[in-house]
Order: sequence, then C-alpha cells, then structure tokens
Amino acid sequence: MRKAGIIKLLATSIITAVLFFIAGATYALDATEPQAMPVPPMVRAMGGAFTAVANDENAVFYNPAGYGLVKNDIISVFSLGMRMNIDEPALNLLGAAFSGVDLSNPDNMNDYLSNVTLAIGAAGPVYLGRVGNNFGFAFYDNLSFTLKSKPGALMPKANLTVYSDIGFAGGYGLELPFVKNLFAGVNLKVLMRIKAETEGTALAVLDALEDTSSLPVAKAVGFGADLGLLYRPVQILSFGLCAKDFFGTYFSSWETMSQSTVQFDDSYIKPTIAFGLAVYPLAGPNEPKNFKNFVIAIDYSDLLDYSSVFSNIKFGVGFKTLDLIEVRAGIDGGYITGGVGFDFKVFHVNVVYYVDELGAYPGANPAQNVMLNLAFRW
Repeated sequence: MRKAGIIKLLATSIITAVLFFIAGATYALDATEPQAMPVPPMVRAMGGAFTAVANDENAVFYNPAGYGLVKNDIISVFSLGMRMNIDEPALNLLGAAFSGVDLSNPDNMNDYLSNVTLAIGAAGPVYLGRVGNNFGFAFYDNLSFTLKSKPGALMPKANLTVYSDIGFAGGYGLELPFVKNLFAGVNLKVLMRIKAETEGTALAVLDALEDTSSLPVAKAVGFGADLGLLYRPVQILSFGLCAKDFFGTYFSSWETMSQSTVQFDDSYIKPTIAFGLAVYPLAGPNEPKNFKNFVIAIDYSDLLDYSSVFSNIKFGVGFKTLDLIEVRAGIDGGYITGGVGFDFKVFHVNVVYYVDELGAYPGANPAQNVMLNLAFRW
C-alpha cells in the first residue's frame, strides 16, 4: 500500500510537470538564474556526466532515482570546495590586487581590466547530507563571484555578478514494482538566494565593491522540485533521465538589502531535462580488486535546449584504485576536465580541473577552473 501511494505521487508529479511546462511557455519571466547547486568536484572532473550513474552523495543534485539504487547510507557532515579560474588575465589581476596596485589608475585599469574574466567561488563549508536506502537530502551553501570586463571608449567596461545560496534538497526514491531494476525518485527543494549585479565602467564597479552600501543587493526564496528515473537492466549498463526544476524554481518579490534603489525583476531557474547512459565494463564478481567502479558515462544535459547541441554533451570516465585513489576525466561541451581524489575512509581530498563557458556559445568566454575540495564523509 505504501509503494502504491508513492507511485501515485510520482505519477501526479509527472502530470504536474507537463502542465507547468505548458504554462511556462507563456509565462514571461527572466529565466537566467543559474541552477541551485554547489560544484560537486568529482562529477565536474567527469565532465558532468552523472545522470545515469547517481550512485553516491551527488545523486541529490543529478538524479534522485539514485536514492533507491544506493543501498548503504552515505553521510556527509562537512564539505568545503574553493575554486578560481587560472586564466592568465585573471591571475595577473589577482596578483596586482594582492600586491597593492592602484587599479583605479587609468593606466593600471587598461593593463589589468581591459579584457578579463575573474571567477571565484566556494561551496560550503556548510554541508550536511545523507543518501541511501530510499532517502536522500543535502543542506548546503554556495558562493559565486564573477567579474567580466572588456575595452571601452575611455576606460574598460565591467559587469559584476555575485550569488550566495543557502539551499535544501531532499526526497525519496524506490525501485518500481512493475519493472525490475527501474528506479524513480523525486526531490523537493527550497533555496534562499542573495544576489548582487551591477555594470558600467570598470571604475564604477570598483567603487561599488569598495562601498557595498550602493551595490544593488537583494534576496528571495524559491521552491522547486526534481523528478528522476534510472534503469539498470543489466549490471554493466544503466540509463538515466532527470527533469530538474521541472516546473521552474521561481523567485519573486526580491527584497532589497542595500541602499541601492535598483529593483530586481521576478526570475526563475528554467526547467532542464537531462538524459544519460553509463557503462560499467568490469562490473561483476570478477571485478579487479585494485581497479574498482570503472565507469564510462555520457550525458545530454538539456533535452529542451536546441541552441547549442555541442555544449550539452558531457562525457566522462572514472575508477578507483588501491582502495584510496579516485581518478576521473572527461569532456564537457568540448573542454577537457579531470581530477584526482584521495579517500581516507572518513576524510576526502579532491583536486579538480574543469572549464566553465561563460559566453553565449562554445569558445566565446571559457574560464579554466581549479578546485580544491575537503570533506568528511563515510
């Protein structure tokens, strides 16, 4: 009876998702809000291909159907990920700032702020989560700071965007009774988002950073949901499908938090549907002891997006060796990714390289990122 009730709930969620997709087509709001999630280090190292894998704590953010797949509890009590882009202009700008260079000087401004993207962020240290035995959740915080500049007539122009999130995502997943090894899951999400945005001359943006009382800052709360399916017909193969923010995560009534008179328009995180395929060539009783969990995965990150097919393709491989070292590599929208992690049973260390495309099309404004992640998980 309990499973029958849950199946009815999932069916209702699917119908609701379809209705909201139809309604959303005519609901004119700003759909540029970024997704509400931290940067999972080893998933990014795999190029972001994880929809059909979803076999660890990252199922919370990629496919809640994995809650039913993971049989043993995975508990996380701390995670801190620090990231920055390592492109030469960004490193030169940071070096100048730390050495005390007067960036408001027109000559220095043209040298360091004429054409640069500085992207810095942190995921955590607030992180509490659990995944396994049909349930999963994560409570987390996330910070993203992006400064982009370009040459102007008299001085460079700049755009500053800052996001700070405190979020909760959690839900239920189970194996459906009518098809063996077919799992379904649903997440409910609540997010408090604080954002700041400003643009103008580089000097005006620098002044706003020095005196944040004039910087447009606002906060709002949004609610959303994810719906996922994962099918593993045989031990070496799985398919995944996940509708993220499937009726849109809406932010309205932005509350101003500074002296600025700028008002933020109602906005939302647009729905996406990700599809993935994963292959486990060595899965089974004969899996080598020193070469475990070898997986090859490919995702198409948004079946609703036809504007840039190539950028939606994610590909990755991963394995664990010596019961200690995790190795991941991949391709994300044409950019190479990679990472190595060290599993000390409770304490985990990950170092990851990946590329974020901050422009409108592949190659427009890539930012090369390095991330260091420290976590307590067992």
